[in-house]
Amino acid sequence: MVMLDSQQHQCFYSMFFFFLIVLVSSVKGVTVPETVHLDTGGLSRDVFPKGFVFGVATSAYQVEGIASKEGRGPSIWDVFIKKPGIVANNGTGEVSVDQYHRYKEDIDLIAKLNFDQYRFSISWSRIFPNGTGKVNWKGVAYYNRLIDYLLEKGITPYANLYHYDLPLALELKYNGLLNRNVVKDFADYADFCFKTFGDRVKNWMTFNEPRVIAALGYDTGFFAPGRCSKEYGNCTAGNSGTEPYIVAHNLILSHAAAAQRYRQKYQIKCVFRLSMSLLESRCVIVEFVTITMCHSDFAKNYILKLQQNHKVQL
Repeated sequence: MVMLDSQQHQCFYSMFFFFLIVLVSSVKGVTVPETVHLDTGGLSRDVFPKGFVFGVATSAYQVEGIASKEGRGPSIWDVFIKKPGIVANNGTGEVSVDQYHRYKEDIDLIAKLNFDQYRFSISWSRIFPNGTGKVNWKGVAYYNRLIDYLLEKGITPYANLYHYDLPLALELKYNGLLNRNVVKDFADYADFCFKTFGDRVKNWMTFNEPRVIAALGYDTGFFAPGRCSKEYGNCTAGNSGTEPYIVAHNLILSHAAAAQRYRQKYQIKCVFRLSMSLLESRCVIVEFVTITMCHSDFAKNYILKLQQNHKVQL
């Protein structure tokens, strides 16, 4: 892992917020000047190690829109977000920034800003509206268009299979990530994506921030499906003492099952890089040291070590 000093971090934040301003401006219809003067503090690509990849990332539910159209099935966020106060102004993912229709504009901006890669997430319920079974080919066609245009513009696609948006059908069927049945269903979904997009996508992530999925969804209840013990939050169901660990374990098993499918069916003809996207807490404020250490312990000593243990039983 490449570590960045404070000056490099400052540059990254400048570039990140600049990109957000440009993206928001395009959505609002505000004219973006051809020449934008950005103070990078003298930093350039030459400052970073050889092979360092500059990129941007999004998640499906946050940018795609068309949440209830074009054959997409609902995810747990489509229900959770309807609770008053969950999102400012009670916003939903129905429109968002409408990347489903405006993906070319977004990719043109990414190319104009000279980024190397774009990490997007695939909406499981856009591919399989019920989590399993019947395929929504309109959803498949959308991701094909997205990937093909990225490659056309010289941008490397990085695909994330899960960004907090479990198909609602699986949550209702067997309690979603709390049930071991999710392992096979996720592996089937991953298998389909490898087969369908793997000829062009060579960098894959199974889960975005598994600690966040487990902790915020099943400990504090801040994220969908909003489960927790009553003393920890305003939840109608859940157990903050056990459920985060059950979910984390099932995430590890699901990751392992997806990796097993890749090795058995695709590794010989298609070489991928397959991993998780972990979140590591870093904090220098004294009051937050304890909670940061707990986050680090859960992420590293449980999730990461299980992931690296090749003896995980599926």
